[in-house]
Amino acid sequence: MKPTVPKLLLIIALLIVGGCSSLPYDKTSNEIDTRLYQLYIDEYGKLIDPYTKLPVENGTKDITEKSYVDRILENYRLMEADGYELTVFIHGGLNTFASATDRVKEKAELMLKAKKYPLFISWDSSGPTNYWDYLMFLRRGELLSWYKTLLTVPTVIVEDFSRSIARIPASWFNMLDNNSAVAMWKESDEEKDVRWTLYGRIDAEGNVVVPSLEGYGFNIHNHPDDNDLGIADMWSVPNPIKLVTAPIIDGLGTGAWESMLRRTDLVLLRDSGEELTGKSETAVTVLFDNLKRDKEVKEAKMKMEKQSISNEESIPISSEHVHAEEKITIIGHSMGTIVANNIIANYPNLNFERIVYMAGACRIKDIRGVVSPYLKNNPKAQFFNLTLNPYREMTERNYLDFLPRGSLLMWIDDTLGDVNSFQDRTAGTWFNIVRAAVETFPADIRSQVHLTQFGMDDYSPKVHGDFGTFPFWNEIFWTEEYWSNGRKF
Repeated sequence: MKPTVPKLLLIIALLIVGGCSSLPYDKTSNEIDTRLYQLYIDEYGKLIDPYTKLPVENGTKDITEKSYVDRILENYRLMEADGYELTVFIHGGLNTFASATDRVKEKAELMLKAKKYPLFISWDSSGPTNYWDYLMFLRRGELLSWYKTLLTVPTVIVEDFSRSIARIPASWFNMLDNNSAVAMWKESDEEKDVRWTLYGRIDAEGNVVVPSLEGYGFNIHNHPDDNDLGIADMWSVPNPIKLVTAPIIDGLGTGAWESMLRRTDLVLLRDSGEELTGKSETAVTVLFDNLKRDKEVKEAKMKMEKQSISNEESIPISSEHVHAEEKITIIGHSMGTIVANNIIANYPNLNFERIVYMAGACRIKDIRGVVSPYLKNNPKAQFFNLTLNPYREMTERNYLDFLPRGSLLMWIDDTLGDVNSFQDRTAGTWFNIVRAAVETFPADIRSQVHLTQFGMDDYSPKVHGDFGTFPFWNEIFWTEEYWSNGRKF
């Protein structure tokens, strides 16, 4: 039987979003109760039970979304008293239900040993379901019934293939330009701008014309081994099949990408009209609302106790003082940084002491609009922006090098995303964040910003999906101490 056009499109979609594959996992036989450490949100914004694989219905089952969240918080509060810190992790794209749940089983125990209480925020980012939604149901940002969209499906297919044809010159240019940028015998304008920005500029008399990023006050964790490409990295660059696959990705990838962006919003807010009850909050929203309320109650109690202490010289201090400065680490990988930005923007009063973005797919202007104001209002908070080595990123190979080279972030900047200005580029690539750093982070918060570039051949991530093979919850992984001390976890 010959495959139908939709089936072929699904196969292509899997290849397209393959670069977004986030954090590989290894299955483990050590079972833990994942319901204590995971919130899985499906394509409708509903909470899924990792054991039954069914939605947790509000009030119609033995367990409700509220009781599910309450159980997580009760367990966390018990462990918080023993010194555990809440560590929120949000994965990126192309994660199935099974991969997301298995990751919790593998990583939660390791994090607990490090005195981190893990909270994995998982969402339906699998390739087939996203492209299927785009093709069959998603119109103007909403999922419609099949009988309303069926007649438009052929139009969507024709539109995508027409875009592929029309975008041949642009896709060829992007592919060839990226390949030529890897050449080590010449320095591109982009590389020159990065060098001048990173290390500064000095005139002939030795005077500083433009300070380095460290001179501007940033914390730079830059591995010196940054351009040692060999023949093994270069031999398959001129693969002519890419001249065919590049336009296909350009034409068919945009819709799948837009569907995945929509689902990042559903982690915190369901679609309007999705629930007859009129409730739009998700389980993630319920959890962070509880954390916010707990913080406000603790602060109110502390204020009352301080007033009592000022009136009476000796009064026992409540145990609430112990937990008043609750510290939260929030870690996002790839598209997970988009979700993290939404959480920080909606809960600016929570104490996100460490914000860690690993190969972030969020835009530079979103960092400027969300993270920078948060750092300004929270002087103790620290922001870590982790990136691959730029040459590893440019030479990342997909499917035996039959697809255009480059990580997902490069595909977003060149093809999938709407890049109308430099501020629309992804923040998780070294060349982008270095050139945008001075404008993105005001002078008074730069000491709170850490920019980390991993190396070429050391014990650090080499491709976009590598981060999960490392202890992403450990601060030593976020800085140069990781490789300078020869550490291998």
